[in-house]
Amino acid sequence: MGDNIFKRTQDGAEKNVPSFRGITNVVVLEIFTLGAVDELHIVFELPYVDYAVPEEDLSWAIMCYTDGDARVEFDEGNFALATELSGNGRTAGAITEFEPGVDYRMIITLTDSCNLEDVPRGTMILLVDKGRTLEKALDIGEAPYQGQDLN
Repeated sequence: MGDNIFKRTQDGAEKNVPSFRGITNVVVLEIFTLGAVDELHIVFELPYVDYAVPEEDLSWAIMCYTDGDARVEFDEGNFALATELSGNGRTAGAITEFEPGVDYRMIITLTDSCNLEDVPRGTMILLVDKGRTLEKALDIGEAPYQGQDLN
């Protein structure tokens, strides 16, 4: 009987999936452009992962609160335009995998759904597939400006 218990434990251990420590660390988050098109500049890293993360496994969403809390507008996307720090943060296909502990940058272009001049606050959500979700409150304020720190 004891032999069966140990055998079942061993079988279960072989099928165990290791935990994925995909946590996004935001180094810089600021308003990059305001006007006809609003853009955010983000510098981020994945400091705790054990191996490279494919670009398609990262995504973002921004919730903009309009009319107080009565209505929420969403904007969302992926990290296909991310580059290393020496890049411009707008080059599709520059990165196919995010290496552990390396800083990357990206310019996030918002749609009309999230006009930063019309919303005093928002929430940014960064998702890593099979990893953790990071939620950041964005205190935009009544008079946002280019270069405003949102981190």
